[in-house]
Amino acid sequence: MKVDDRTWFLLKRLHSLSGLVPIGGFVLVHLSTNAKALQGPAHFDKAAEELASIPFIVAIEAGTVWLPILFHTVLGLLIAGSSAPNAVRYGHPRNWAYVLQRASGVFLFAFIAYHTWSTRFSSDYLYSASPYQFMNEHLAHPGVFLFYALGVLATAYHLGNGLFGFAIHWGVATGRRSQDMAARLGLAVSVGVAALGLLAILGFRGLRLDFFQKPHSQPHHEVVYQGGQR
Repeated sequence: MKVDDRTWFLLKRLHSLSGLVPIGGFVLVHLSTNAKALQGPAHFDKAAEELASIPFIVAIEAGTVWLPILFHTVLGLLIAGSSAPNAVRYGHPRNWAYVLQRASGVFLFAFIAYHTWSTRFSSDYLYSASPYQFMNEHLAHPGVFLFYALGVLATAYHLGNGLFGFAIHWGVATGRRSQDMAARLGLAVSVGVAALGLLAILGFRGLRLDFFQKPHSQPHHEVVYQGGQR
């Protein structure tokens, strides 16, 4: 089926928007939850249990996460397949960013499929006594750990550069100065997401960052006050 230019332009704008809302928001929430592994098994398992116990969570995830990801992925593959990259001939940084955006998207298609299967449909995960322990053993294989690390880096780049693309496609950044600012913001987002994601998977392998926590976030003994004085 042939799509006219106006419809194709609209679809590309919706593709850019869906990468930011709701997918970008989901990525931040997902990685923030995973980062609880840095506090230890109990904290992550509690967070996973609270998410799983939300009423209608499967329907909520399907409508706000998986359908937008499916739309973004399918349309992204069509865009990548119809693109004509010229970074080799014209080695401008934005041309290479265009190529890397498409390449990271294709890689993420494989990564998301594997990650979803292993943590949403695998019986080993679904019936594991501890989600943290499952991820600890899952990431113990060097190949799987490397695959997840590359998945985090691809996600970080795709989201940060996608933020720049959103600003261009939606007319938020039209001048040279505003586009430079959007590029810097996209880079900052990429670095932040990469750091959060990499720390999270290291947390599943035993890294602890308790010194970043406030004292009341850690278990402590009951405090007994004498004489009614505080």
